[in-house]
Amino acid sequence: MPKESKPDVAPLDRDVTVALVVLNIFVFLIEPSMRESAARHWFEQRYSLWLPGLKAGHWWQFITYQFLHGGWIHLGANLVFLHSLGPILETTMGRRRFLVLFLASGAIGGLLQLAGAVTSPPIFGQPVVGASAGLAGLLAALGSVYAEERIRGYFLFLIPFELKAKYLLLIAGLVSVLGSIFPFGNIAHLAHLGGMLGGLCCVNLMNIQPLPDFQNAPPKPA
Repeated sequence: MPKESKPDVAPLDRDVTVALVVLNIFVFLIEPSMRESAARHWFEQRYSLWLPGLKAGHWWQFITYQFLHGGWIHLGANLVFLHSLGPILETTMGRRRFLVLFLASGAIGGLLQLAGAVTSPPIFGQPVVGASAGLAGLLAALGSVYAEERIRGYFLFLIPFELKAKYLLLIAGLVSVLGSIFPFGNIAHLAHLGGMLGGLCCVNLMNIQPLPDFQNAPPKPA
């Protein structure tokens, strides 16, 4: 008897994902020249996310901070995550809605981080940079739309794991909540938590539905 053929899965869309990766790398390459110059304070005040900059009217920080990073490890970890999850959601949602999801999640995460800075400046008042809040929104979207699908990855890039998307989201949410209550590491936990909440809001407002092809033969993010 002939073997049962596996369902074909259409190629993933990744135009916006690749554009975001390239933009992050470009900004990272030009950022050191600004940070090491006399304009460092001016650069950080205008483009990082923190209260003094917003009080000065630099509202664009809600977007620009998402493309700044503190070092190669910070950048590399975020880009690996973006490259892993981005194409799946970009294909599911379409390019425009995917971009809105990413940027809106980052902005909402930044807003929650600033709320923490208002209530507790010593803990949450430092300038914030990085795409992590937007990526938290992508994780939340994946955990919501493809809740039952199994995700493969590497904890700390070393230890392999595989679990359902909804459980990965739950673990990430718990870590962010605990990190916000009992801060640890140089991590903007409130921004991550806000990004997840923003991602969940976006997929519900947009009424995103899983694609049948992915349900039959779901891709496995690395």
